[in-house]
Amino acid sequence: MRRIGLIFFICAWGAAAPAPAAQTFDKIKLVIPAKSMGYLPMYVAIHRGFFRDEGLELEIPNLRPNIAHSALLGGDIEYHGLAESALRLAAKGSPMKSLFFSLRSPLYFLMAKPQLKSVQDLKGKIIGISSFGGATEVSTRIGLRHYGLDPERDVTMILIGTENVRVAALTSGAIDATVAVPPSHLLLKQKGFNLLLSLADVGELPANGFTTTDKTLREKRDQVKRLLRALARGLAFAKERQKETVEIMAREWQIDAVVAEEVYGPVSRALSKDGLASEAGLKEHFQIIQKLDKGIGEIAISKVVDFQPLIEVRRELGLR
Repeated sequence: MRRIGLIFFICAWGAAAPAPAAQTFDKIKLVIPAKSMGYLPMYVAIHRGFFRDEGLELEIPNLRPNIAHSALLGGDIEYHGLAESALRLAAKGSPMKSLFFSLRSPLYFLMAKPQLKSVQDLKGKIIGISSFGGATEVSTRIGLRHYGLDPERDVTMILIGTENVRVAALTSGAIDATVAVPPSHLLLKQKGFNLLLSLADVGELPANGFTTTDKTLREKRDQVKRLLRALARGLAFAKERQKETVEIMAREWQIDAVVAEEVYGPVSRALSKDGLASEAGLKEHFQIIQKLDKGIGEIAISKVVDFQPLIEVRRELGLR
């Protein structure tokens, strides 16, 4: 009877004991221009719960680059995924730093009308881009130069907007070529449009990077490191766990598993090794920036990026 009484007491005490406090999360806004597979490490981190492990809850609005930059500098958002154009602003003195790059090279495929069979066929043609100074323009310039075309004289680049608008402009015949990301490039191929080049195959140009302000780096360094820890884990998972990553891609982008499997190949080849950007890759960005803005002289790497938090995070995670 004493044993029964003791059990009853323990059960009653357990029922009366206060429940463990619910975990609280830092709610942060991280803007990206569009839902692209170039941000695969972030989406993997979301699906695998890596951000929740770090006590972070992400809101991911889509904004055009100029609006995203203004929102970041104005304090309306904490981070954005527009590091390529952020490098130019930082070089001109804006108080922001890029922290992490998802890709070693852009996940862009230059798609053209069926009658255009090679990059050289683009001479005199119109290419649609998302924004001047942005990733699509920078990447397209590199690809054209690689095949001997002068981006200033041999083609006309016009601002079209987001990928769905660019793809619609290409299919309607309003432009001759544009860059597309997976899986859109496969859908365009199925419709008879030609893949002229994979921009990831013509050079190293860090892409799909994340940026924050100098103020956030100073005042919320712990939060910055938690964000980077989740991204680093997402990147490592995406590179090492193909089967599970393909499943995430199929769910997140609502595509067939066979398509996701086919897309994983070029995506995985473009992924960054470690989230860092090489000096050579950054200098490629700098050359483009200096051509677009003649007033910008030499650009110090420390003025536009801060990889120290990521280096610390990778060391703490035991990642090479």
